[in-house]
Amino acid sequence: MKKTLILLGLCLIFNCSKNELLDQYTTEISALKTEQELKNYWKELHDLDQITYLKETKGHLQGDSISITNMIRTALMFEIHGDDVYTPDNVVPILNFTHNYIGDANLAFWPIIQKCKKTGGVIESFGGKFPAYQLEGISITFYDFSLFRQDNKYNALLEKLNNKSYNTTVSETLFKIQEEQKKLAQLEIKDVVGKWHIERMNNIVEKGFFEFVKMSDNSLYLKRKHRLQKLIPIETTDTYQNYKIENEPFGWTYKLSNGNLSLLDDKGTTLIDYNAYN
Repeated sequence: MKKTLILLGLCLIFNCSKNELLDQYTTEISALKTEQELKNYWKELHDLDQITYLKETKGHLQGDSISITNMIRTALMFEIHGDDVYTPDNVVPILNFTHNYIGDANLAFWPIIQKCKKTGGVIESFGGKFPAYQLEGISITFYDFSLFRQDNKYNALLEKLNNKSYNTTVSETLFKIQEEQKKLAQLEIKDVVGKWHIERMNNIVEKGFFEFVKMSDNSLYLKRKHRLQKLIPIETTDTYQNYKIENEPFGWTYKLSNGNLSLLDDKGTTLIDYNAYN
């Protein structure tokens, strides 16, 4: 475990290149030959999530980097050893997915979730009946919106996810996302456009806030704690502006009008009217 932590730390400090990082894990995972070796490796990935990530990691940047690295290694298990490397009682991919806080990474990982669903087993009931737990993972990381007790939305949202085109090499996509997160961490705030209370369900105000901020690259972002999601303007009038989060999967948008902010679904129906944070 200590060796793994040191290795992960070195990758963060020295900014491993794609070849250095992916080649290292590709070599490591390709060397697994027996059923017991594969089982032991899944156990290591489980411990990386439950112990290293959840209990031993200090600092949000390191935490996000380790989280995505765990997803990369899980993806490589599928890519190198095939779908049969996954068994119905394996919770590792599900933990990778639901413990990650980067929306783009969860979306890139969705083909792995599809493979787990095809195999069946624990994914059908872990955290609730599929797809409740998994859709919540997408809706929270992209929009900070809870789908709790909104089963009527599940089929349409699941269809959107399953019908998207994905890069078949999930590990490479995740690495690119990890590198992009490092670049975003270097940006500085130039201006705060607005600040609102966190509301994962309409009219239920939670502790904390999120912001629309203009960063030093002159782009507008949605900022939740330390994490940034780029906002793309899609409509501007004299009275309001509509934005979508870059790469968002559901077609949901934010409407900003005179400091008032709402989250709209793909039909234009208001999901949340946010309360201003003073």
